[in-house]
Amino acid sequence: MELHSRVYYKHPDAKIMGQLEALFNEHEGNAESFLQAALAINPQAGEITQELLDLIDSIEHDLGPEILDYVEGFAVLDFTHGSNGDENIENILLFLKGLLPDIQAQAWGCGDDDPWEFWFKFNGDELIREDDEPFNDPDEDENIKASIYAWWHKDIPTEIKEGFLNEE
Repeated sequence: MELHSRVYYKHPDAKIMGQLEALFNEHEGNAESFLQAALAINPQAGEITQELLDLIDSIEHDLGPEILDYVEGFAVLDFTHGSNGDENIENILLFLKGLLPDIQAQAWGCGDDDPWEFWFKFNGDELIREDDEPFNDPDEDENIKASIYAWWHKDIPTEIKEGFLNEE
């Protein structure tokens, strides 16, 4: 099974946004490059960076997005992972928050088999996860849109419309 996901993050400092882009795009699968890029952002981040590196299987695949794009000031990292992709995304978000406590970071993902979605968003320093299975019941779909979708999309631009139920 493959999991597809998108990590969204935004930091008020444009220089840091550039450093984050380099962090994810320039390591070429090299742990030392990733570590040095993280330390350039936050010199106190050695321990959390090493923790992240220890939790993943492949730096190249697990920390290298297929695409890095921007939408309304948010960086958007597109990933494809194996069945542990949701854990990888959770670890990336926790790393980002530890690296830069004032970052806004959240993620959405789905499996390639069933219509299943997972959502991550911080409430303060606590990372919250929600899961849903759309298209099973129209009443449940309305509940999903009114709860999980509304919660996740709050505080981000309306141009970002994530989730199966938002597809035209």
